[in-house]
Amino acid sequence: MHELSVAIPDSSLSDEQTRRDKSIKIGQFARACSIFRVKRIYIYHDSLSQFERDDLDLLMTILRYLDTPQYLRKVLYPRMPQLEYAGMLHPIKAPHHKPLEDIKKVKAGDVRIGVIAKIKGQLFVEVGLESLVLFTGQGFEGKKVNAKFIAPYPNLEAVEAREDDIFGYWGYEVKEVSSLGKLLTGAENAEIIITSRKGSHFKNLESKFVERAKKAKNIVVVFGSPKHGIHDIVAKEGSSVKQYEFVTNMFPNQGTETVRLEEAVFGTLAILNDSLSQSDRAARFK
Repeated sequence: MHELSVAIPDSSLSDEQTRRDKSIKIGQFARACSIFRVKRIYIYHDSLSQFERDDLDLLMTILRYLDTPQYLRKVLYPRMPQLEYAGMLHPIKAPHHKPLEDIKKVKAGDVRIGVIAKIKGQLFVEVGLESLVLFTGQGFEGKKVNAKFIAPYPNLEAVEAREDDIFGYWGYEVKEVSSLGKLLTGAENAEIIITSRKGSHFKNLESKFVERAKKAKNIVVVFGSPKHGIHDIVAKEGSSVKQYEFVTNMFPNQGTETVRLEEAVFGTLAILNDSLSQSDRAARFK
């Protein structure tokens, strides 16, 4: 199955004036990406826009905070100004956001996100149970890990889970990249969708995309900034979007002058969700 990524600029918050409004917008990004099972959120540098440098820190901090299970938030995130309005944001409630649980109900094979602690030279992991759990393996204090239980209560013990130990959607990771060009040229075995009002209507490209997505390991969906489209951002970097096959307008005949970035992310992922489902079904029954 493919992995879905989105790319948004570090100027994504440039059209918001207050930290409260910026925080709400980030919460909308996090919800959209979680609903449609985005694996990675890339934040690329937009060299065309003027914006507060603190916006990038706010964007990355809140996105990561919202993807973190609630039982680990106080461990990983001390009080900080970036999280001033985090309490008013809607929770994600994805499968990896497991609730606090009775330690006696944990079974061998269960996986929970945890943070490594070190006590008297011994490694443990905090996973939202009544106490720390013995952790066997490599790691350092404060490291975030996917912990797999290899023995049930009362002999609970955990190791770091492998990728094939985890089933279903397990949240997104946030990565910063220095330029959009670097991200696009470094995307391996990927189909890239560039969203643009100047692009072709997606319906005209959908059948070709569905066919190509069957073989693609990664799907990367790229969004422009609130003030500049992808054509301009790529041109500023000395390149062109002409080399990309899927440059598409997801909102033909729009009734508003502009589509806000958070609206574009949600709407685009909703449209692609159906197309990717078609591709997955076709690949399974091929």
